[in-house]
Amino acid sequence: MGRKQTRLPDYSIGATVLVVAITLPFFVFTRAEHLHRVGAKPSAQATVRVPVETVIPTPDPTASAQPAPTTQVRQPTAAPSARNAPVAKEVTPPPTTPSASPTSTPTSTPSAIPDAAPVAQLVVNIGPAPLTVTADASGSTDTDQTPIAEVVFNFGDGTIVTVQSGMTASQTYATPGTYTVSAAVIDTARLSMTVSTTVTVT
Repeated sequence: MGRKQTRLPDYSIGATVLVVAITLPFFVFTRAEHLHRVGAKPSAQATVRVPVETVIPTPDPTASAQPAPTTQVRQPTAAPSARNAPVAKEVTPPPTTPSASPTSTPTSTPSAIPDAAPVAQLVVNIGPAPLTVTADASGSTDTDQTPIAEVVFNFGDGTIVTVQSGMTASQTYATPGTYTVSAAVIDTARLSMTVSTTVTVT
């Protein structure tokens, strides 16, 4: 009759696990301290970038379209130097023209009366020789600003009489004949008018 053997439980696996559990933290701590001393940097962890999809909002078709705001960029201008600085000029604004100007009534200016020559008249007496003839120019007129200044009588026989005061002159004809008697009436502007008549002495 054979002998029955008793099998003891195998504790080698459990002992191994226990040793690993005890020594693993010590190993990890020792490794980390070693890396810290030598200045080794831990390996960089890979960063996974996930692309983000851009969502563009769809405009509301019922909303009224508004113009996009514009941005003006002003370029910096160089400051002028003191020597080349522009000189400020005073600008006078133009005079404002009134919308409606009052209408003024034009005043009539009396025109100057043009200077005219005198109007001469002559009256003589006719009779037999010896005949005294009086020439009379007192009917002459001058209505402008230059009045009559003198009268020059020409009796036609070579006798000339100039009068400045009075408008008459006399002449005696000793010889019968026909004579032309004239009177030149002259004003202060030296304008003149001459009138004449015929005298017959018998």
